[in-house]
Amino acid sequence: MDLNSNLLQNKSSDINVSQNYGTDPHLTLINNKQSSALSEDRTDFNLGLNNNVYVSSINNGYFQTRFKTLIYYLPCTAWITTYGWLDFVHDFVAGLSLASFQIPLSISYASSLAHVDLLSGLYSLGVTPFVYAMFGSTPSMIVGPEAAISLVIGQNIESITTYNDKVTAIQVTTVTTFLVGLILFFCGIIRLGFMGSILSRALLRGFIGSVGFVMVLNSLIIELKLNKLLRDVSDHYNTPFQKIIFLIKYAPENYHKPTFIFSFIVLFILLVSRALKNRLAKKIKWIIFLPEILLVISVMSFISYCYDFKKRYGMSIVGDFNTNGFDEFKNPLSSSYRQLIPSLGQLSTIVATLGFFESITTSKGLGGINNSVVSSNRELIALGLMNLVGSAFGILPAFGGYGRSKINLKSGARTVISGVFMGLITLLTTKYFLPIIHYIPNCILAVTTTLVGLTLLEDIPKDILFHIRCYGYSELFVFFLTIVCTLFCSIELGIIIGCMYSIASIVKHSAKSRIQILAKIEGTNDFINVIECMDVVDYVSDITLDNLEGCLLIKITEPLTFTNAEDMKDRLDRVKRFGSINAHPGSKEIREQNIDYVIFDLHGMTYIDSSATQILYEIICRYQEEKSFVFLVRIPKKTVIRERLQESGIFTLLITHLNILETPNFQTLPFDPFSLNSVQEALLLVTTIKQHMNQCRESNDDNSVLSKILMNSNLV
Repeated sequence: MDLNSNLLQNKSSDINVSQNYGTDPHLTLINNKQSSALSEDRTDFNLGLNNNVYVSSINNGYFQTRFKTLIYYLPCTAWITTYGWLDFVHDFVAGLSLASFQIPLSISYASSLAHVDLLSGLYSLGVTPFVYAMFGSTPSMIVGPEAAISLVIGQNIESITTYNDKVTAIQVTTVTTFLVGLILFFCGIIRLGFMGSILSRALLRGFIGSVGFVMVLNSLIIELKLNKLLRDVSDHYNTPFQKIIFLIKYAPENYHKPTFIFSFIVLFILLVSRALKNRLAKKIKWIIFLPEILLVISVMSFISYCYDFKKRYGMSIVGDFNTNGFDEFKNPLSSSYRQLIPSLGQLSTIVATLGFFESITTSKGLGGINNSVVSSNRELIALGLMNLVGSAFGILPAFGGYGRSKINLKSGARTVISGVFMGLITLLTTKYFLPIIHYIPNCILAVTTTLVGLTLLEDIPKDILFHIRCYGYSELFVFFLTIVCTLFCSIELGIIIGCMYSIASIVKHSAKSRIQILAKIEGTNDFINVIECMDVVDYVSDITLDNLEGCLLIKITEPLTFTNAEDMKDRLDRVKRFGSINAHPGSKEIREQNIDYVIFDLHGMTYIDSSATQILYEIICRYQEEKSFVFLVRIPKKTVIRERLQESGIFTLLITHLNILETPNFQTLPFDPFSLNSVQEALLLVTTIKQHMNQCRESNDDNSVLSKILMNSNLV
């Protein structure tokens, strides 16, 4: 108690001394030295009394810091120490529910969209959750094959294997997955997680809409049993638009009637069951866990087995699919795989970009639940590692999906172990229940893909109407641009053009300067933005502005960089020439009056780079060459900003220019670039300079009159 009271007394005395010193910098320096000396004495005294406690606290802080670092780089350590049996039960139920409908979807993605062996889809769903459980930072995220990604890969597999018989589908998927993982892992290492905020939601909606349409279109070809005819015809029908032409030309006479009827019945059953499920979900909570897709596929597969659809009706079934090539690990860097890397680089970049954007959207949407912190950079590393590991199994690229992750959350999952259970059930199914898949009709898998495609298209009309109401013409343009390019060319080109447009919009937005021209309200110390108030006629009519003759007030409301500083220079030139920052460069010049005083309010300039500093220096020089006085007001307190303004010579330039006021009757103004804390102070300084200039003119006029009188008297 005595020690604590002494410390409190010393601390209070330090505060009193600091208050008595005031703001004198010399006394403050003395105060700081005395305070540091007192703190050192107290620290030594504490160490002498209880050195063991001090060392123990240091060690605890060290280990806590190390443990927090370990949690950041290995997120599984955050929950593994507190994982209990109740968490185990919740995660197991959620994993079982997910596996019941994700296994059929993975088979559908592999066969109908990616055109690869079924094991590529099953291993993608079974292997990657184990890796994500260790390195992923979103507890409810479920990773696996995605419909859009599978479709993009399937289109490239068709084009590659058509012209090169030596290349197999498993080679393409292995190399693509390896490159995707490598790209994502490298982007995570160099901390490019912020890239997830670059692509607009309109671009994502355009991509999702085009993918949904292409999924329905490709599935329709299988549901009509025209996929073999599509490969055998002499003409090439690769793009979605060309496939529409193919259906119009060949479907009426060549479609398979039993396959079409069976597909239509199954699709109708799935749509009705999903509608009933959504309607009853509010009253019957457990119905959301009902795996209608698994039930329908199981029943139809049993019927197909009993009635032998293949022989009786000529319907194609999955049959004995190829498992060769999956009995050993693959080396993507071997000679047979390495030769495909140059040709698959562009595809891998597109897949990595789309997959990361979809995954980070999912993680941000679900990461805030249960107070979990999501790191975009950690997600990049987790996605990269799981695809690198999965490439050894020949999997389809795996990413996080919002739909299955949302169902996982509603199923009661508490940690990422629910994904591990889903993966484990998938691997057990692949190991022991593959013969059941033999009798699944291919059209059933195509119907499942159609259902997913229709789900992707559900929210598109709502988004279009929203942007129409909000006059979001730019969003509508990028949306339809992506869809049109996808329909007439390919999904890859649609995404590339959409991304280029989004990046160009971002660059245009960042390169635009947002300086404000201020005006003073008469009788007050308040200032308004003239350009904004011009749009509010009622507001402007109710106020009266001071006539600050020859004075220009400029407020910089944003950081100055090389992107927007040049535009600021151009807009200030428009003010001088046309009287407005928004005037068209081709307008007629208007020079009503000269600008004698320019005041820059830097309150919003939180950062300035070297290039922008150089441009600001040139702007000030140009004003001073035109005999204008320039003042900087409310300079930010950041040391970096002030040092750049000082070292660039801007402060010296401002002070030196005031030396022209030196006359025998007027001393140099006590001007300090750091001292102007408001625009009002700068205006007072301007008033002082104006009065001095007027006195100088009157003195010159008196001297001129006297000289004329003397000259006339001499003449007389």
